[in-house]
Amino acid sequence: MEPPAQELSGTLLNRVETGENHLRLMIFSPVMGLQAVLFRKSRKRGLAPFPDLFDDLECSLQNRGSSGLPFVSEHRLLLKRSELAIDHKRFFAASQVAKFYLDNGSHLLESEFFFELLSSSLSALARGGNEKVVRFKTFYVFAKEEGLPVKQSWYQRLSTIEKSCARKVLRETVDQQNVCDPGLDKLLLSLMNWLSMETELIF
Repeated sequence: MEPPAQELSGTLLNRVETGENHLRLMIFSPVMGLQAVLFRKSRKRGLAPFPDLFDDLECSLQNRGSSGLPFVSEHRLLLKRSELAIDHKRFFAASQVAKFYLDNGSHLLESEFFFELLSSSLSALARGGNEKVVRFKTFYVFAKEEGLPVKQSWYQRLSTIEKSCARKVLRETVDQQNVCDPGLDKLLLSLMNWLSMETELIF
């Protein structure tokens, strides 16, 4: 007798071919955090299409024995962000956010908060929000919520002009910032370098 199916909902961050018949999906869930599952590449008519990157999904999982990854027995699309695939800059930014979560999301304690941050970031990009603003805000808020001294250390090293730019980007919504301050290029690189050198976060 097979064990009862488990439910998993979240955002698809990566999918990789695993043999001829399966995909390995990496899904970030508000309840379970970063999860790996197997998806069978069935071509039968009437079945839902393969999930795309950045889709929000709801999956039923079936465990096959005590080892190995669970299989997706059924899945349902909750939200598509197809706009990300038609613009190179938006797709690149979304991929960078996804990679950041894949590299740093395995041991997050507050999965729900980080899921909301991920969802907000990807949806802002899908609406056409400035990709550098989204990446900067995502990395900063992620680090701050993780308890890293991004405000006490990184921010305090900035010049007065840089602090003003950073405050503006962080305080305003992404939709208010379609025209980006030219100083954000330097700020984004500075923040990423600080996080790479001064913390355990991976880029």
